[in-house]
Amino acid sequence: MKLVYSLLFVVLAFVSNAQIAGYYGKRCVIGYSNYFMIAPKGPGPLNANPADEASPTLNNVHCLNLEYVYKERKMVCVSAQYLITGVAYSNGTTNDTFFGEMFGNEDQYPYPGGYKYAGNFSKPALLRSINLSLGIKTFKKGFIPPVGRYRKLEVLMFFEKLKYDYQNFAHADPNDYDLAVKGSLGKGEYTYKNIAFACTFGYQRILNDKISLDYGIRFAYTPALNIITIAAGDEYTTNVTAYFRRESNLRIAREQLINVHLGIGFLAF
Repeated sequence: MKLVYSLLFVVLAFVSNAQIAGYYGKRCVIGYSNYFMIAPKGPGPLNANPADEASPTLNNVHCLNLEYVYKERKMVCVSAQYLITGVAYSNGTTNDTFFGEMFGNEDQYPYPGGYKYAGNFSKPALLRSINLSLGIKTFKKGFIPPVGRYRKLEVLMFFEKLKYDYQNFAHADPNDYDLAVKGSLGKGEYTYKNIAFACTFGYQRILNDKISLDYGIRFAYTPALNIITIAAGDEYTTNVTAYFRRESNLRIAREQLINVHLGIGFLAF
């Protein structure tokens, strides 16, 4: 009988934890966070230069977060995010397309079909995106979540909407390539889907047993921007929809690449 009790004690010692997961038993954190970074290339949503020039701005994404400690040293995280940024119009100096070559002057008419932008370059096309994120936080040994140093891996889905000034374009006159005829290009609004994979290295702490502070640095990769599309350049964009998809992918990839992460929340239960 003593042997049975001894074996039972050993088994319980292996499967038992000294403390239940969470902060004094509280496992759920609800909060807001933002990740941001200075963007030398830009542009932002309010002001821009032509696409071949830099338009410095501040990237930032607003996030509503729900995090739950589901086992020792691990939290599952879901987030709804919103971002708005800009996509600069091309003035043709570096954004030449295959279609422009049909008109013999691709440097002036860089858009599909041999069009150029004839509007205000300082007002960029607006790119808005609602993102959904699912991630796992893994805390370092010696820390009990939601407190301590962690690594967060997450996957994000982007639901993007691009709006641009489609009525202020012009195309080459078939009878005289030096003359431009005003016309519209595309629909003026397109929706796209995108995906990204991110990794955050951060630290989380609890103040007054209620308030959660979270900070770190975040890296993300967008597969839509890959070596094939980069190497192909604008010849990859065979129509207006594809052209703006590629420009949106480029902007999202730069915006997501590296950011500072700051968050605040509260222990809900």
